[in-house]
Amino acid sequence: MVSQAAMSLRDALGQKLQELGEVLDGLDEAKAGQRMAEGEWCCKEVLSHITGDEGESYVAGFRRFLDEDSPLIGVVVGLPYYTPARQAMSLSELRAGVWKQYQEVADFLGGLSDEQIARKARVPLLKETPIGEYPTLAQWAGALINVHLVDHINQLRSARQQIET
Repeated sequence: MVSQAAMSLRDALGQKLQELGEVLDGLDEAKAGQRMAEGEWCCKEVLSHITGDEGESYVAGFRRFLDEDSPLIGVVVGLPYYTPARQAMSLSELRAGVWKQYQEVADFLGGLSDEQIARKARVPLLKETPIGEYPTLAQWAGALINVHLVDHINQLRSARQQIET
C-alpha cells in the first residue's frame, strides 16, 4: 500500500518545482549565465547543481535505501556539476534536466510503502543535524525537497533580483 507520507513528499516536491518554474519564467538566457560576483553561481550553475551529477540520478541513491541495509550515502557539498557540456546547454535545456530528474524522484516517492519509506541509510553529512546520521528515506527525501531545493530556489530568486536591477 502506498504511504501517505510518500504521497505528501511527492506533492511537496511538485509544489517546489512549481515555485522553481515561477522563479525561472521569463529569465533572459544571457542573464542566466551571468555571475554577479566572484565566487557566486550564475542561475545556470544553480540549475546544473540541483540536477546533480551526470553519472547518477537521485532515484539511484534513493533505491539504495531499499536495496541495501543501511547503505553509506556520501555527499560532496558545493559541487556545481557545471561541466563544459552543461555550460553549452541553454537555460531551457538545463531547466528540462531539472524537471526530468525531479519528476523521476516524484514518481519514485509516489509509489513507496510505509515500510519502504522507513528504511534507513547512513549519511555522515547529517550527523550534526536534528535528523542525525541515520535518516529514513522519508527524512532524506524531505531534506532534499525542503532544505536543499528550497535553499537553491532562494539562491535563484536572489540571483535573478540582482541581475535584473
